[in-house]
Amino acid sequence: MMSDEFIYVADITDIEINQSQSVELDGKPILICHTTKGIFAVEDKCSHADIPLCGGQIIDNFITCPVHGAVFDLTDGSVQSPPAFEDLETFEVQIEGTSISVKKSISE
Repeated sequence: MMSDEFIYVADITDIEINQSQSVELDGKPILICHTTKGIFAVEDKCSHADIPLCGGQIIDNFITCPVHGAVFDLTDGSVQSPPAFEDLETFEVQIEGTSISVKKSISE
């Protein structure tokens, strides 16, 4: 059985444009990215070296890993540049006013 609910994680006013904020959902670090293209949520872990992406440079809808420079598309988590080759997990985001919620999928 799958049930989907959105969990409040952050407020837009707390995250500057082209900045990100790491939050935790069910023990999993999720990076909320405020971009000029919108708000995106991806796992806060570079698929290359298991390093947090928080603090990585965001330009448009792309984030660069602060350590080795891998680039990911925040819209779908796809790798744009090595050394990473695995895509990021992405999470559905819901905005109400300035509240940012992330979809939590519960599989039982």
